[in-house]
Amino acid sequence: MTKYQITVNGKPFVVEVGDVSTSPIQVTVNGEPKTVTIEEVAAGASAPAPAPAPAPAPAPAPTPAPEPEPEPEPEPEPEPEPEIEVVSPESVEGETVVAPMPGKVLSVRVVVGDSVIAGQTVCTLEAMKMEMPISATTDGVIQAVHVQPGQNVANDAALVTIG
Repeated sequence: MTKYQITVNGKPFVVEVGDVSTSPIQVTVNGEPKTVTIEEVAAGASAPAPAPAPAPAPAPAPTPAPEPEPEPEPEPEPEPEPEIEVVSPESVEGETVVAPMPGKVLSVRVVVGDSVIAGQTVCTLEAMKMEMPISATTDGVIQAVHVQPGQNVANDAALVTIG
């Protein structure tokens, strides 16, 4: 059945119409099944006088108001990032992890004194619209952090030093 919404004398009706290739047609008006007959009128012929209007359909039952959605719980405050003391790479001894390409520092995941293992992510860069995790190149302790989030870095720029 095909569903239509029609308005008669200012009143809306939801009508579902069955197969219109034969008569009578089965229809449903506001949920009430009805049988309707139709006849094609030849061109130029006068149409028969319209039948008296049927009694108005009962008003549809009021739909209950939807329950209000509960207010979303506020998101928890993110933990503040630890203060990062940026140190010049020349003033620290150890193996320096460098940027493999120019980009923007999105996050620094270590602080001075953290123990790291080779392959552990120490910071994240954004380069060419992609996030790139930068890993520790050796096991050790973070001796210095040379960058901070939001900073743009060049290719081979010092990021952290591991001792």
